[in-house]
Amino acid sequence: MSKFKKAVLDTSLFRRSYVICLFCSNISFVVIPAYAVLAALFIWGVFLLIYNERRHHTILKTRYGAWLLAFLVSSTITATIHLASTFLYNAYNLIMLLHMAIIFFIFYAVHTEKHLNFRRELYSICRFIVYTTTVLGILGLAFLMAEISFEVLWFKFIVYENRFDGMFINPNQLGFIAVVAIFCSHMLIKKDFISISGRERVSRIWIGSCIAVNAISLLLCDSNGAMILMIGYAIFFLIYKMFGSERKFSVRQIVTKSAACLLAGAVIVMAVFFVRNITQEGFVKIMETASESKIISSDSLTDKIAHDEAAVTFEHENKNLDSGRFVLWQQAAKMFTKNPIMGISKGNVYEYGKQMFEDGIKFSKNYGLLAPIMTDFHNGYITILVCSGVVGFVLFCIFGLRFFKHISLHVFRDNSLSESVLPCMYSFLCAYVIYSFIEIGLLYNLNFMVIFFWLILGYTSCFLVKYEPSHDLGTFVLFGKTFRRALL
Repeated sequence: MSKFKKAVLDTSLFRRSYVICLFCSNISFVVIPAYAVLAALFIWGVFLLIYNERRHHTILKTRYGAWLLAFLVSSTITATIHLASTFLYNAYNLIMLLHMAIIFFIFYAVHTEKHLNFRRELYSICRFIVYTTTVLGILGLAFLMAEISFEVLWFKFIVYENRFDGMFINPNQLGFIAVVAIFCSHMLIKKDFISISGRERVSRIWIGSCIAVNAISLLLCDSNGAMILMIGYAIFFLIYKMFGSERKFSVRQIVTKSAACLLAGAVIVMAVFFVRNITQEGFVKIMETASESKIISSDSLTDKIAHDEAAVTFEHENKNLDSGRFVLWQQAAKMFTKNPIMGISKGNVYEYGKQMFEDGIKFSKNYGLLAPIMTDFHNGYITILVCSGVVGFVLFCIFGLRFFKHISLHVFRDNSLSESVLPCMYSFLCAYVIYSFIEIGLLYNLNFMVIFFWLILGYTSCFLVKYEPSHDLGTFVLFGKTFRRALL
């Protein structure tokens, strides 16, 4: 087999390329070429999807794959019922269906690749994220301290609506990536992970720099969603530390440890938001001092006025606690009644929004020409409910509940995971489940957030297969055909 053909059939290479490309699509300077490359990678993904199914029967081997396949079938029926009025929306629905198939049966189904060292694949992605975010973070903070802020096309560098966004396209993306970088750094210090992956340990200087730079970026971007993700990660990891060390607990131990977790969680929440306020105020003071010295040296009234107008406080310009989400969710509730059983499909959200509401879906005008694609309800669960209806939502929830039920049992039963990445990945997934209540995520978006969630879900499923190998041996008969029990 030629090297080119081997590379084309390399599913691991595809996953790494796809994730890195979507990561780069959040960087202001390279977002346009990144999406151009993504188009080619998407075609590659569709090819691998078909090839792997015909050659390796991936769908039949995927753990709980029957529910995911049923969800895809339901979504296809929904898109067919609600054929949009224009080719653009129908094409977008098709892309979404293929996108979901890729994340289900290439990213989540990584556990079906028996000879793959998934830790090596995860290591390469983590290392890329750690190195890249550290360099970009340092550049962003350097520009901020030098008060260099400018706009090119629709990109706002360093400061976006009074919030720090560094080298990324907006503060929320910066916040999410900062949390991901800290999460990756945490995994890279696990001894079992480095040992089994067969790679060299990343320098502690790089790890420390990555955590410090991204923590500062997270505090300055003022992203409440990213902050909730970070706090959730810390709290769920703390819960694991409390309850994952022993197999059995007395009632008194359960009550004591639960109370300790609640108290520690409250302290973490208060401490994080206190530190965020202090950090933001500190940077404001530092920048004001530097600006005042420049003004004094120039002795210019014009400079004084320009400085007052351009002063950055790192706070939301929108002071509402929900940032407009309540209006979005009310619109979603009305749109849900249009077809509560099967949904309306993602490609029709923007069009139906224009028909049902005078100004369309809230915030949709902010996306310009990309509004038909980018319009969302900023809640992963509501988006699935509206787009896929009760049928699709129930099928998706059955898959999610079954997966988390089984993996939770093993995470808290195995007391030998202190140097494993499984508790880290489990904590991140649990935090992301909470995060998805207030942010774009889970499924119906072709972005780094969604793909990274399913990537980590897939790596976690590799541990599930290790703990429950007997599921692959069982079978059941449906419509005269024999299927693996793992499907359900």
